[in-house]
Amino acid sequence: MMKPVRVAIFASGTGSNAEALIKKMQSLGSAVEFVFSDKPAAGVLAKAHALNTKTYVIEKSQGRAHHEQEVLRLLFEHKVDWVLLAGYMRLLSADFLKKLAGRHEGHSQVVNIHPSLLPAYPGKDSLERAFADKVEQSGVTLHLVDEGMDTGAVLKQVAIPLKGFNVFGDFKASIHRLEHQIYTEFLEQIVTGQIATHSFKETIEC
Repeated sequence: MMKPVRVAIFASGTGSNAEALIKKMQSLGSAVEFVFSDKPAAGVLAKAHALNTKTYVIEKSQGRAHHEQEVLRLLFEHKVDWVLLAGYMRLLSADFLKKLAGRHEGHSQVVNIHPSLLPAYPGKDSLERAFADKVEQSGVTLHLVDEGMDTGAVLKQVAIPLKGFNVFGDFKASIHRLEHQIYTEFLEQIVTGQIATHSFKETIEC
């Protein structure tokens, strides 16, 4: 019997991607371990509660190192295998990622979804910048997370042409639908074992 995969979602905003991931996990007969936010007023928390998903909030109040140590304690307590960033507006340090990978045989299992064809338009306001520049195509990038700003190894990219999008809202909605599709497909692949999971190890000190 396949061992259940423990997934945590990190989000700082409204949580549309997080909501899609939670619903996908539930449709697969499982559950997201918890949703974590650094913002106590983040809309994602209400969405998670509505879907009977546990939430945690840890604000950055005593510096980055202390904050990350508290987040690591939470991940280790729950023996989390995969961390999926869904609009999490904070960079993770190399030390944080190294300690987390150390619990998974050195493998990175922290993933992010970004609304551009990286390396184009990293960081904030990617959609607005691409639309303003009238690029021929934009899209979505699923990538591993490193300490940089959307610089981790690309797992998947899907492009869509901007031709025909005269209204920014229509373009934004199309990109968000694509994000939900790509991220939920990835989640299904890890839950069903199509993508290997290096399970949490308890024997390594953080």
